[in-house]
Amino acid sequence: MNPVTFGTPDCIGSVSSLSILKALDREEQEVFNLTVVAEDHGSPPLSTHQLLCVQVIDVNDEAPTFQWAEFESQVMENRGPGTTVLTVSASDRDQGSNGHVTYGGVTEEGFVINPVTGVITTTRELDREVQDRYTLTVYARDGGLPALFAKAVVRVEVTDENDNAPVFGKPWYSLEVPENQAAVELCFLKATDPDSGPSGTLQYRIRAGDPEGMFRIHAGSGALSTSQPLDREATERYSLEVVAVDTGSPALSTTVTVEVNVMDINDNSPVFGSSSYSVDVPEDATHGASVLQVTATDADDALNGRLLYFLSADAHGAFAVDEHSGLITTSAPLDREKRPSYTFLVIAVDLSPAAPRNSSAQVSVTVLDVNDNAPFFLQDPLVVEVSSAHAQRVLATMKAEDRDFGANGSVFYRFAMPVRGFGINSLTGEIQATEPLGGPGQAQTTLIVEAMDQGNPAQSTQGVVVIYVRELEYSGIRFSRNARDVSLQENAVPGTAVARPQAQFPDGSRQGISYSLFSGNRRRMFSISSSTGEILVESPLGLDFEDSPRLRLVVKAETVTSTTFMAVNLILQDINDNLPRFQLQNYVAYMREAQGYETPIIQVMAEDMDQGQNGQVTYSIQSSTMSGLFKIDPVSGSISTAAIMDREIWTQTKLVITATDRGSPRLAGSATLTVIIVDQNDNSPTIPLPAEIRIPENTLIGTEVTLVTGNDVDSSPELSYSLSLEPSAAGRFSIHRYGGGVSLTGPLDFEEKTWYTVTVRATDSKHHTEANVTIRVEDVNDNAPAFTQDLYQVTLPEHTPPGSPVVTVTATDRDSGANGKVTYRLMSSTQEGFLVDPDNGTLSISQRAEFDPERPSVNIVIEARDGGEPALSSLTTVQVQIADVNDNAPVFHQSDYRATVAEDTIAGATILTLEAFDSDLARENCGFDFAIANGNEGIAFQIESSVRFLEGRGFQTVGTLLLAEGLDFETTPLYNLTVVVSDRGVPQKSSSVAVVITVGDVNDNPPVFSRAEYAVSLSEGAAAGTEIIRFTATDQDSAPNAEVQYTISSGDDMELFTVDQWTGALRLKQTLDREHKATHIVVVQASDGQGHFALAPVTVEVKDVNDNRPFFPVEILTASIRENQPANSAVTVLHAIDHDTGAFGLLKYHIVRSGTGKESFVVDPNTGEIRAKTSFDFEKTNSFNFMAVAVDAGNHSATVTVQVFVTGEDEYDPLFASSDLAFEVPEDAKKGQSIGQVQAHDEDGGVDGIVLYSLSTDSPYFEVNRTTGVISLKMDGSGRSGGGSGRGKREARIMSLDVAAHSPLDASRTATTQVAVDVSSTSFGLASDVNVLLISIIAVSLAVIILLVVMAVVVFLVKSRRKKTGQNTESQAVAAGTALQKMDDSKSGVGGERIYHQALPGYTGDQGGAGGGSYTRGGSLDPSHSSGRGSAEAAEDDEIRMINEYPRVASITSSMQEHISARGPDSGIQQDADQLSDISCEPAALEGSTWFKGKKLGGSLSGTLLSGQLPVYRDDGGGGYLGTGGRGGLNISLPKDYGFPEDGKPSVGGSLTAIVASDEELRGSYNWDYLLNWCPQFQPLANVFTEIARLKDETAHPGQNPRQPFQPKPKIDPKPRIDPPPLITSVAHPGAMSVPPKVPVIGRTFPHLASLRRSPISHEGSISSAAMSPSFSPSLSPLAARSPAVSPFGVNQGPSASMISTREPSIEQSPDREMRI
Repeated sequence: MNPVTFGTPDCIGSVSSLSILKALDREEQEVFNLTVVAEDHGSPPLSTHQLLCVQVIDVNDEAPTFQWAEFESQVMENRGPGTTVLTVSASDRDQGSNGHVTYGGVTEEGFVINPVTGVITTTRELDREVQDRYTLTVYARDGGLPALFAKAVVRVEVTDENDNAPVFGKPWYSLEVPENQAAVELCFLKATDPDSGPSGTLQYRIRAGDPEGMFRIHAGSGALSTSQPLDREATERYSLEVVAVDTGSPALSTTVTVEVNVMDINDNSPVFGSSSYSVDVPEDATHGASVLQVTATDADDALNGRLLYFLSADAHGAFAVDEHSGLITTSAPLDREKRPSYTFLVIAVDLSPAAPRNSSAQVSVTVLDVNDNAPFFLQDPLVVEVSSAHAQRVLATMKAEDRDFGANGSVFYRFAMPVRGFGINSLTGEIQATEPLGGPGQAQTTLIVEAMDQGNPAQSTQGVVVIYVRELEYSGIRFSRNARDVSLQENAVPGTAVARPQAQFPDGSRQGISYSLFSGNRRRMFSISSSTGEILVESPLGLDFEDSPRLRLVVKAETVTSTTFMAVNLILQDINDNLPRFQLQNYVAYMREAQGYETPIIQVMAEDMDQGQNGQVTYSIQSSTMSGLFKIDPVSGSISTAAIMDREIWTQTKLVITATDRGSPRLAGSATLTVIIVDQNDNSPTIPLPAEIRIPENTLIGTEVTLVTGNDVDSSPELSYSLSLEPSAAGRFSIHRYGGGVSLTGPLDFEEKTWYTVTVRATDSKHHTEANVTIRVEDVNDNAPAFTQDLYQVTLPEHTPPGSPVVTVTATDRDSGANGKVTYRLMSSTQEGFLVDPDNGTLSISQRAEFDPERPSVNIVIEARDGGEPALSSLTTVQVQIADVNDNAPVFHQSDYRATVAEDTIAGATILTLEAFDSDLARENCGFDFAIANGNEGIAFQIESSVRFLEGRGFQTVGTLLLAEGLDFETTPLYNLTVVVSDRGVPQKSSSVAVVITVGDVNDNPPVFSRAEYAVSLSEGAAAGTEIIRFTATDQDSAPNAEVQYTISSGDDMELFTVDQWTGALRLKQTLDREHKATHIVVVQASDGQGHFALAPVTVEVKDVNDNRPFFPVEILTASIRENQPANSAVTVLHAIDHDTGAFGLLKYHIVRSGTGKESFVVDPNTGEIRAKTSFDFEKTNSFNFMAVAVDAGNHSATVTVQVFVTGEDEYDPLFASSDLAFEVPEDAKKGQSIGQVQAHDEDGGVDGIVLYSLSTDSPYFEVNRTTGVISLKMDGSGRSGGGSGRGKREARIMSLDVAAHSPLDASRTATTQVAVDVSSTSFGLASDVNVLLISIIAVSLAVIILLVVMAVVVFLVKSRRKKTGQNTESQAVAAGTALQKMDDSKSGVGGERIYHQALPGYTGDQGGAGGGSYTRGGSLDPSHSSGRGSAEAAEDDEIRMINEYPRVASITSSMQEHISARGPDSGIQQDADQLSDISCEPAALEGSTWFKGKKLGGSLSGTLLSGQLPVYRDDGGGGYLGTGGRGGLNISLPKDYGFPEDGKPSVGGSLTAIVASDEELRGSYNWDYLLNWCPQFQPLANVFTEIARLKDETAHPGQNPRQPFQPKPKIDPKPRIDPPPLITSVAHPGAMSVPPKVPVIGRTFPHLASLRRSPISHEGSISSAAMSPSFSPSLSPLAARSPAVSPFGVNQGPSASMISTREPSIEQSPDREMRI
């Protein structure tokens, strides 16, 4: 119904409705013209009329109709796509789109119908041979909604033409034919042609690929055969083109390629490129170096042409050949001097398994000489004695030989250095004197002759010629003989003693002699002790008996004034060190299978370079899975079979042959033997066939249906095949003669015959076999399924739920079984959501049906497929018409709308126009209205709906958004409106859209700070750039009106602050000082840049902070405690420094859980006092190392490493090795001659374990070495008047000596043994000795009296000095922080043990008097800190280890370094002694190693007394305990006053304490009684150093100030002190580093030290100083040789004084500078 409204402009009229009384039919009447009258009820009534034209709108109520129900047509095959087949036509009575007919529905592939014209055309060429008839279903569809359909059947017949060429079953064929075979039929080539009649009749011929006519083919049957024997070496492959031609018109043909591969027979031998080869190889060629590449070729193929190379035994194992490539390489070192050339055969054999063929070529290798041998003197050294009267003749001839060849072996002679007075013939080596002999100093002349070959590079050897002038007396050193033979086992291990040649002066003394190896040690195989001359093996490399059975070392002995030489001839003793070596590393042997037992195969041979049994070889076969098949003669190496070989089981095997010598231990070499078994034809072939073969009936002719593969375990000859057919199978099958492939040669028909049986025969020309093959014909799937309808039409209501069935389609297949089983599949659909049941063909929906106005109908193509292989299928179309309902809501054209309106826009303005559309087609569903749902705050907007005509869409309803009220950006900057559009359907549908209205800002607000004022506190330690506060000011306007910029307006006159322009971050520009100003007020301005701004003050209060961290003055704190002390004994005191005051200056001490000792010590957290938790045992643990930490209240901390050393006690008595000792004084014994040695050992550790020897009562005839226990004579064995005594010299006379063993300490335990000395051969004890004895007693008495007088004077001077200096000791110790500090007796543990700790600036603690107290054994310098036991090697290893552990004296901080350097430079040798002691005494070498055989080494060398601090004793009668080797003394020229108190303890109040104790006592490193006892006793050594100090310093640089003594610093009282002697050793420590002193920065300094050279000693004192720093030049070595030469350890502890050149370091020099030696 359509409402109609009547009325006037002044009133409202009534509403009427026009109704339809019956259904309208547009096809009967399309237009109704009505006149409508409107009449009122007035009086008289008034009326008006209106003409109303009613247009009947068409609806789709008429379906299209075809002209015919079925159509028929024909089309020629092979016509191109687009060929017109038929035009169908249908008509529809409806109007407009409802009457517009379109066509479709063709589902057959190859056809398409034009949807507008109905013309059916082809989409591809049709092939009648594939399908000759087609049935198409087409439909006609109108354009209504829903659409109506009509359908019709079109039958199309395809007419035939001759369009098929013959087709072979395969695109190409591959055949194999053995060469040298007679003419034979090979196979049948068959092609098929689907055409019938003449077009299907075929003829065959060979078109190309056989120019020589080697093949022929039967024209009708296609049988291919050879016409003559083939030769693979001439032509190994034929590619035949076979043509099949039909007889149609025009004739069609096809070509197939037949590849014929000629199989190889081994009928060619390998051929080398040359029958002989010659090559030169240098003798220094490396192992594996390429020598020669030989190549042999074999015309045969595969294994018959693959070659294996091997060498004959003439190669002697020196060469090897790669068995595959033929590359000959070296396999052993070459030596031209042993073998200059090689001649051997290289053999190439092919790998034919049945009949291998081989050939060989001769290889000649010439070994070229290289200069690898230096000249060798026949006699070296050459010692001659000549008379000065015959000086003009030839004095000596040095003859050298060189084993090299040519120029490499040509020797020329010359002097190594120009020698005045002598000349040498360069060719003969004859030496002549050019000046008269016999001048002063020419008693001995040493000439160094150099023999040099002419090689490039040249090699040379130096020899020695020593010429003695007979008329002159020679007083220098000399060996007892010129040469000595020594036997040495080859490959001797390092450290093996070789010999100990000794040179001596004419008086028999050997002091001051140093030894070296002059020549013969080219490979550094040996080393020699410079002091003892003992030669040791350094490296076994080169000690090879087989290479050089004899070696010669020339030993050089020299002193300052003389030199002598001696040859040590080493005769190497052979050991079993060479493996037996086979002549070949890889042997190859061939043998035929089925040979009998013990058949010889090959003989191997190995050589062993060793001698005797070491070179006797026995042979064996290494056990393996195949080793039992062979056996070997252990003597001859002949290998034979131990079983019958069958190549079908083993084609080849590899055996490992071992050659073992008879040495001890036995050595073995190995080689590989490859045994290849040659095949024989001794087995029949077999045919493994399947039970039956199934092939489909439509198999293409020519197809290979099966492959028969006969098995023959023999390698040759090839098998040939043939067929035997029953009559029904004749002409249907054939077989490839050599390939075994069975092919189909005739058509098959399942309905005619379902199976065939063929007999296959295989033969190897000697044996044959047969087998039956059953071939079954299978039916094929040749019928496709057929649907009951080609087109299904169905209507589906919209919103149908998922799973609802739509329609069921049905198809049938005439095939049976799997071929007839039909399954359904949905092929395509114009809309998703449909699925088909694969079994019953029911089409259903998988999701709710939705109406799409663009696609109101859905076309679905369903396939019916059978189960055949390949499967056949057919298609049908299902048209589903979806009925529309009101299920679409109106939709806006945009997902959202946005607009920007300035806040000053006038009300009434149009903002936006909104459009929407509705997908529903019904009129009531597509009309809609607009409204604002929410977000319209203040009713600022309103929307109006209106109808407009839109281009392309007709009349549409739109919504206009208008501005109703004024806007304010600051109040509401954004409006989020929700506009709703609703349609007019039932139920009503609607949708919404977001409309965002952005209010545009104008600049009408100033910035505002978040706070009116700011206050902040800041540490005075804050660095420049520190952010103090970040201001935040906001501007209600938007950007750019709200972009705030910050500046400092006022209050920063000193420019201490800066503010970031954009972030508002206030930062420090300079650091603050609270003492200068505690508060700052700064005014900050925020501006928007448009004239609006705001101000805010900020108050910055400066706070004081904890800006000092605690620190320890030292990095490593060293202390000691005596063993067996009770628990809770005090050890040391920790003290760290913190410059903060108050709470931040209070420190707490803790022990960190790291290192050793955490569980053994405890620290007082407040005082830092460290005490022991338990009692310690030196023999178990002698040192602890842990970390301590000091923490202040601000959580700042400092750490220090604490080292605690446990000192030992004397607990054990020395024990002599033997209690019954008897010695004899030989006849004519001289003074100083050794007659025996006593030995004792002590179980104690440290110094307590050092054993010294002495005589209980002094003897005028004998003396004992305190360190070694050697008993020697004090006088000659026979006196001048001995012959007149009247006693027979053979009368036995025995003297007894009581020898005591004790440690160096005064309270040492002592053991005594009695030694019986037979003096029968001497005049000891006889009356004639009384005068000598009396004189000796008088001389000794006088010496003692003089010594007592000197000592009395010295004691008097020391006491007077102590009285003067003792008055200021206590005050100076407290003020300077350098006096000895001790704890109260109540705190020091049992026995009042002294606690030594560091007393540097920053250390505090209870300070007692500075007077000298008793020094207990627990001091760090106690001798028990160092063990006197172990071997010399162990002591040296410990010394090296300590050097590595303290490479830079890590335990001394920089301030300590400066403090120590202020006292004087060190010795230049960096050791742990640098941090523990300033004492340095001269160590000496010990001629024995008995001191290191104790049991208590125990790592004590890592304690306080380390290597470099070992106690040293003099052996010159002084018996003094010299002290420890460490750094040199202080180099300060002060007046010396050596005073020794009666108790032997030092005077603490002296300058020695003031200078040293402050640093060293801190580390617990000294016991001064030993210092005073040890060092001053070196009076003879001090005299030497005094002389050295007066010598010119050769290392001084020009321009430097001359060395001069120091002047005491003003206001410092001179104090007597001791400068201990330096560390002088003869061997440099490996890795020793010099430690140049640093210039001090704080504390006591000696600025004048930096400008002076190091002085070895100051000679300004009252007596000669015993201290010096080793800074003398090499020219002083003769003086240094007078240093003490006896040490109880025998350990070389540092570089010799003659080898050290100490330079004064400048301030810029690194303390880690390496010491140059």
